[in-house]
Amino acid sequence: MRLLALALISVFLANSAVAQVYRCKDSAGNTTLSDRPCMANQAGGLVERKRTNEEIYQERMQAAEANERKYQQEMREMEQRQLETQQRAINQQASGTPPSAQQQSNSPACKEARKELEFVSSVRTISQDEKRMRTNAAISNVNAACGSNTQLMQEPPKVIVKPGRSTHITNCNGGFCNDTSGQVYNRTGSLLIDQNGRACQMIGNMVQCP
Repeated sequence: MRLLALALISVFLANSAVAQVYRCKDSAGNTTLSDRPCMANQAGGLVERKRTNEEIYQERMQAAEANERKYQQEMREMEQRQLETQQRAINQQASGTPPSAQQQSNSPACKEARKELEFVSSVRTISQDEKRMRTNAAISNVNAACGSNTQLMQEPPKVIVKPGRSTHITNCNGGFCNDTSGQVYNRTGSLLIDQNGRACQMIGNMVQCP
């Protein structure tokens, strides 16, 4: 019963970060959790006081800083292991006969490099640019340790949006409009359809086409 009560308190506290929590027990031994003080015929008292916004902010900041320190430590350890793997590969090449492709693929250095690549690929807390950079470093490490030739991630192509063509409307008559270039548009409210079937927007005495 006590363990159940403690479990209920944990759940209640997790869902009530800023609320006061009272644990009360009635004469029958039943325990309840509430944000109101216990009644006169109940035993118990306050188990969690209401926290201020400043305290909640400080706790969240401390949690964020702890996560950042953990992430930075993991990155440092990963980079150190990458350097060690690359150094082992260099030492193997300098020792004489280079290992076969199968030997490289089954080597501890190759397995460690692949494990690092899996770790970097699973990270979700960094930007896409930084993740691509770190993933490419891990891929290069795998290629060096395993004798593979995996291609690096390429930067995504930049999307260039060309500005639309704008012209002046000279006149509108019924369901049609004309612009200064002689273009004729079918008109439906502020929407104009040009002779090529493109939907254009009428803004004041201007027409904007994609």
